[in-house]
Amino acid sequence: MKKLLLSVALIAASFVSNAQIIVNGDFEAAATPLIPGIATQTLGWGTGLYTMETTGAYAGTQSLKLSTIVNANVAGQIQSPSDTIPGFAIQVKNGAITNPQNLSISFAYKFTRVASDTGVVIVNLYDTLLAGDADDVVLYQGFAEFTATTSAWGTMTIPVAAISGATGTVNQFYFVAVSSNNALPTPGTTLWLDNITTGFVGLEENEVISASVYPNPASDILNIKMNEEVASVVITALDGKTVATENSTSINISALNTGMYLYTITGVSGKVAKGNFVKN
Repeated sequence: MKKLLLSVALIAASFVSNAQIIVNGDFEAAATPLIPGIATQTLGWGTGLYTMETTGAYAGTQSLKLSTIVNANVAGQIQSPSDTIPGFAIQVKNGAITNPQNLSISFAYKFTRVASDTGVVIVNLYDTLLAGDADDVVLYQGFAEFTATTSAWGTMTIPVAAISGATGTVNQFYFVAVSSNNALPTPGTTLWLDNITTGFVGLEENEVISASVYPNPASDILNIKMNEEVASVVITALDGKTVATENSTSINISALNTGMYLYTITGVSGKVAKGNFVKN
């Protein structure tokens, strides 16, 4: 997903390397509606299609609520081609990140699914080459997909994974959450988020190794390529449960349910590669 909904004004600010990148991730700052369904926060999130939920927040008194709506007025304001519009929130921060391969994003969430809608959270780390967006290169990405209604708050941590073959230096952090990631979004689909934070896994740079995991998405066999022998591969679901433990570079994932999974690959030297893949 490339710079979603660029017709909406975004707020970007400089930040210090390895400081807390997310601003106002607890959503306790006030938000003022501009038009029905659209709010602006002066701290952190800028203009998006969201509201602040004051009932039953995960922590504190407010959470972020993203709902898919039908509203011709809102569609006109953001120049949407359809009156049915997913809720979204975007945060962009410019600046270098030391050891970006160690970055992870944690948050609390709830999700109400209507029809076959899926919500998403995407984090991209870009090498922005020029002023425009067309030449920006995604160097690392973290991704979470929500495919089932969860009425109670849950928590999730997603790591970023290096994009195979991409080269450059990270100088932009880009976070987007969307209630409906479908070509035909369904009104009523809603994603709540709270307590969004960034962190680092604590590995020193010489403890991290790069690995290629392919194909991604995968249906039956997941292949691993790295420049040393694989000691172990641990695959976990987004709820933290381990679903597979292998010591092979070719893993049969046909029995896994459709969805996103995290992997941790340990080489014989003890170096670690982490990332995610999607099972079709």
